Amino acid sequence: MKKSSPWFILLFPVAVPAMIVLDYFGYRIIACVILAALAVSFASYAWSLVGKFRSLRDGMTSLARALFDAGTWSIRHSPYHHTLSGTIGGHRLHYSLLGHDERALCQLFLEVPCERDFLIEAGAEPGALPDGFVAPDGFRSLRGLSRRVSLPGRLLSGLAGSGGPGLVLRKQIDEPFSPAALKRDVEMLLRLAGSPRAGEGR
Repeated sequence: MKKSSPWFILLFPVAVPAMIVLDYFGYRIIACVILAALAVSFASYAWSLVGKFRSLRDGMTSLARALFDAGTWSIRHSPYHHTLSGTIGGHRLHYSLLGHDERALCQLFLEVPCERDFLIEAGAEPGALPDGFVAPDGFRSLRGLSRRVSLPGRLLSGLAGSGGPGLVLRKQIDEPFSPAALKRDVEMLLRLAGSPRAGEGR
């Protein structure tokens, strides 16, 4: 997924007054050329957003059809939060992309019972890792939620889904729509959920 940069938006505060001044002093043709360039730039950027939206939706749809139980999944979009929710093998999963550029932050929220709250971030000592946990590529954090998180708390933390309880895995990857990678992560989280020492250091 290529990164789109709306750099031309920064030109509007300068270009618009410049067009007014040019038109005032009789340089209407130059003002029209600048206006046309801005219009083309804006249309091009808008079209790139449409293409990106379609790509995201197609990727999530393909992922859902490959792994999720039929008839259980749905997709929701917001400007920088795209979430696929559904059931895999009877377990509720919310898979989110926080952003839509290269190395976007991915979040897996598996709704399972969790004994206690905990947070493990990248770079943690091996002894702090719970039994059954294998850090995936691009690992950022693993969070355990023993109780439901309030709506304000979910908004502040970027947590998609019902709010808990469950396990939340965050990572950064270049290929967020790989069924094999998502399946491995879900299986790892299920093993971790079944561990009596989940959330405790060794």
